[in-house]
Amino acid sequence: MSDWDSDCDDTPVQQNIPPPEQNFQSRGNYSVRGQRDGQYSRNITTARGRGYLRGNNKVISIPSTKIGRVIGRGGVKIRDLEYESEAKIKIGNSAGDNTDISLFGTDSAITKVEQMIKDLTIDKEASKKQNAQSVSGTASQDGASACLFTYVNSEGVEVIDLAKASAYADQVQKERWATLPPIVKNFYNEDPTVAAMPPNEVAYWRLCNFDIKVTRIADNLEAEAIPNPVLTFEQAFKDYPEILEEIRKQGFTKPSPIQSQAWPILLKGEDMIGIAQTGTGKTLAFLLPALIHIEGQPTPREKRPGPTVLILAPTRELAIQIQREVNKYHYKGINSVCIYGGADRQEQIDIVSKGVDIVIATPGRLIDLIKANHIDASYFSYIVLDEADRMLDMGFEPQIHICLLNVRPEHQCVMTSATWPSAVRRLADKYMHNPVYVNVGSLDLAAVHTVTQKVRVVMEEEKDSILLDFIHNMDPTDKVLIFCAKKSTASDVTADLACKGFYCESLHGDRDQSDREAALEDMMDGTVNILVATDVASRGIDIKDLTHVINLDFPRKIEEYVHRIGRTGRAGRTGIALSLVTKYDWANAGELINILEEAHQEVPSELREMADRFKANKSTRQHGQGGRGRGRRPRW
Repeated sequence: MSDWDSDCDDTPVQQNIPPPEQNFQSRGNYSVRGQRDGQYSRNITTARGRGYLRGNNKVISIPSTKIGRVIGRGGVKIRDLEYESEAKIKIGNSAGDNTDISLFGTDSAITKVEQMIKDLTIDKEASKKQNAQSVSGTASQDGASACLFTYVNSEGVEVIDLAKASAYADQVQKERWATLPPIVKNFYNEDPTVAAMPPNEVAYWRLCNFDIKVTRIADNLEAEAIPNPVLTFEQAFKDYPEILEEIRKQGFTKPSPIQSQAWPILLKGEDMIGIAQTGTGKTLAFLLPALIHIEGQPTPREKRPGPTVLILAPTRELAIQIQREVNKYHYKGINSVCIYGGADRQEQIDIVSKGVDIVIATPGRLIDLIKANHIDASYFSYIVLDEADRMLDMGFEPQIHICLLNVRPEHQCVMTSATWPSAVRRLADKYMHNPVYVNVGSLDLAAVHTVTQKVRVVMEEEKDSILLDFIHNMDPTDKVLIFCAKKSTASDVTADLACKGFYCESLHGDRDQSDREAALEDMMDGTVNILVATDVASRGIDIKDLTHVINLDFPRKIEEYVHRIGRTGRAGRTGIALSLVTKYDWANAGELINILEEAHQEVPSELREMADRFKANKSTRQHGQGGRGRGRRPRW
C-alpha cells in the first residue's frame, strides 16, 4: 500500500506551513527543510489539486484471485499504475470472491486507471474472444457475414473460431502494410580501402580492439557477408559531409570499437545486437545511421503521417539522456521528441502533432499515445531497444509487444546493452530478423577497465562513518554518485549529509519528475558534486566529469554492479568505484571476484572467504542438509 492511504478521506489537511524565513531558496542545494517542504507540497497538491480529498473517487470490483496482478511483486505494478495514470489506488478488503478497489483523482485519471486495471485483469482467453469478435464485426462492416468466424460445436453452442479470426486480422494488416511506401534500409557504400582489407587483417583488428566477436544468431547460407569494420569517420560517412561536420564539432578523433563495426552493419540495413561496456559510444553507434535512414526514405518527411525512428528505453533518465545526445547532432532539420510518464502529456502530444522524425520513449507513455491515435506506429521503420536486457528483465516484454504490434515486419531493429544474459538473448529473437551480434569484449560479465574498483567487506553499521569519512576527504574537483538500495535510504542519506552541511541532491522514484531532472542537471553543471540515487541512475546517465561511484548498498543483481560503476570512467576517462559489501551480499561474492580478477583488480581476502562460505552453504542445501530455507541470511 502507498504512503498516501491516510490522505484518501474527507478530513481536513493540517496546514503546518513553515515561516517564510525557513524556506530553502536554492533548488540546487538540498536541505532537510527543503525535503519537508517538498513532502508538504506533495501532500497538499496531490490531495487537493487532484481531488483526492474532495470525494472525486470511484469504486470498482475485481475477482480476488486477480488482485495480485494489480499489486505486482513488491507493489511494483500498483506504483506503475498510479504513476502512469496520475490517479491514486487503494485496495479494499475482500468480500467473498471479489475485492473492491477505490480510485481517486480527476475524472480522466480515474477513467484511465480503470481501463489499465481492466486490461491487467481480463482473462487471456476472454481477450482473444473479444479481439475475434472485433475482427468479426469489422468483417461484417466490410460486407462479409458476421458469422464468418463462428461455428456450432458438438454441444450445440456457437463459438468463435479464433484461428480464422486471427488469420483474417493478419490478412487485413498485410493489406494495409501493402499500401505503405517501401522501406529503404541499405545506404552503405563501402570504402575501397575497407573492402580490400584481407580477412586476417580484419581478425587482427578485432582482436586488438577488445577481442570483438561478430557473428549471426542463425546459420543462414543465403545471408550476406558481415561487412568489415571502418577505421575512420570518413570511411563510414564519406557520402554524408554534414554528418562528418557534426562529428568534428564534438571533437572526436576516431570511432570507438563498437562504432567501427556497427556503422557498416546498420548502414547496410542489417538488424544488430550491440554488446559493449558502458561509456563506449553505443548511442552514437545507432544514432548516426538512424539520421541517414530517416532522410533516405522515399516519402518526403513532411508528407509522412508518423515518425520514422523509435528509440525505447527502460527509464525516464535514460530516455532524457538519449535525447540530449540526439540534440547534439543537427542533420537536415531532423527533430525528435522524448515522451515518458510524469511529464506534461499534453505538451508531448502537441510536439508529436506538429510532426517529429524520432520518438524517444519509455514503453508506458508510448502505448498511451499509440492507443489515443496520436502516434501511428506503422511508420516506424528503424527501431532501437536501448538497454534491452533491462527492459526485458523489468517485465516490459508485453509492453514492447504492444508497441511493435503495428510495426511492419521488414523494419530494421537494433538492440544495445552492456550485458546480455543467456535467458534474455532467447527472448530477443522474436523482435529481430537474423541479426548480427557485435560483442566488444567477453559475453561474461565484465567491468570497464578504466575504473579502479575498490571493495571493502564491512558491517552494516559501519557504512555511515565510512561514507562520511570519504566525503570529508573529497577534493573540490571530485564528483561522487552514491548508490542506495532503497528510495527511503537515499532520502535519509541525503538528509543526513545536508544536516552536516554538505550540498547534495537525490535521484529516486519518489521524487517528482521535475525534481529528478533538476537534480541531474545540478550534478552535471556543478551546482552540487554529490548525488545520492537508486538504480534509476545506474544506466544511461552520462555525467562526464564524475570521478567516483560509491555502492553504499551492493546491488541485488551483479549486472547492476557493472552498470553502476560504469557511470564513471566513461569515454576514455578514469574513475574510482568503492563498494561496501556486507555479509548479506554473500550470494554475489563469487561473481564479484570474477569481475575484479578480469579487470586485474585487488580482491580482499574477506571477500574470498565470503564466497567460499556461500559455496559451501549452497552445496549443503543442495544435498538436503540445510533444511528448507533458501539460505539468504548467512549464519556466521
